[in-house]
Amino acid sequence: MTDPTDTLTAFQEALRDGLLTPERCKLDRELFVHLDHPNGKPRFTYVRLDGKTVTSLGVFVVVEPIEGVACFQLGYAVPPVYRGHGSASDLVLAAIAEMQHGFGRAGVKSFCIEAIVGADNAVSQRVAEKIGLGEPQKITDQFSGKPALQYVLQVAT
Repeated sequence: MTDPTDTLTAFQEALRDGLLTPERCKLDRELFVHLDHPNGKPRFTYVRLDGKTVTSLGVFVVVEPIEGVACFQLGYAVPPVYRGHGSASDLVLAAIAEMQHGFGRAGVKSFCIEAIVGADNAVSQRVAEKIGLGEPQKITDQFSGKPALQYVLQVAT
């Protein structure tokens, strides 16, 4: 498991330093997206901003397809001062709607969202359940070796 808080911190620094300029989304004009290709794979980073301060972040990285369907692994993070107000679930739902809209226009019929959440991370588990990622499967995370829950949702466009 990677910690999306690290991504939030790095994104915040790059934004503050003027190294990136996220684009305003089409459906939710208060949501912004930045597309890049670390390690050659597309990564969509969605953020809500208060000026140049990231108030919530969701990252969707292309991973191996699930049953032949394109899949994005999801990570989300909210700075401590903005937690407890539904910011993560609000951002992820808005980001998925943007992806549905964009991919649908490009002719993609469906895609999967996968979230790997630590078995001891009750807050992130509640977010995954709140946004409808389905029943989790108990797994061992391939990177950390720790117990985790895998949530998978197939999204039609």
